[in-house]
Parts: sequence; C-alpha cells; structure tokens
Amino acid sequence: MEQIKPFRYRPSCSANHCDQPAVYKIAATWSDGSSRELKNYGLACELHLKSHLAAARRHHEGLRLSDGESVGPIEVYLRRSGCRDAELIPYVDLAP
Repeated sequence: MEQIKPFRYRPSCSANHCDQPAVYKIAATWSDGSSRELKNYGLACELHLKSHLAAARRHHEGLRLSDGESVGPIEVYLRRSGCRDAELIPYVDLAP
C-alpha cells in the first residue's frame, strides 16, 4: 500500500532568482476593525533580509488605508515550520 506523505510548505526567498529557503517573514499587523492578520511584505533568506526590509519600509510608507483599517510597523518574524502567522512573534527589531 502506498504511503501518503504529509504536505510541507517550504517557501523560498522572494528575491529574484534566489532559491534559498525563506528564513524570515517581513510583515506588519493589519486590521479592518473586525479581523487581524499579518500583511506580508515578503519572505527572505539571510542574504536578502536587509534589502527586503528596506523595500518593505518604502512600500509601507505609501500605503493608503480605508476607513477602519490600521497597519502596524514593519517587523521581522522568524519562520517556523508548522507555525501559523497568528502564532509568530517579532524576531528582530531592525531600526532604520
């Protein structure tokens, strides 16, 4: 009998032409008043963390929010296998 392998999500870094595994999630807490989630700005390996973080901050500055929406500051989260976004905690405070 054939054994079914469980699905495992192993995302790669979001940088162009990078096939390294994503170690970090760059995100900000978003809410519309009734729900809350992480707004994803990208996934990064060690090599591309700083460049992705800088790009995320530039994009974040230009956001236009609708009434009732709020977005927190950009934060870096360490990805953990089997862990949902709601369980992640900020990993590093990388001040500008």
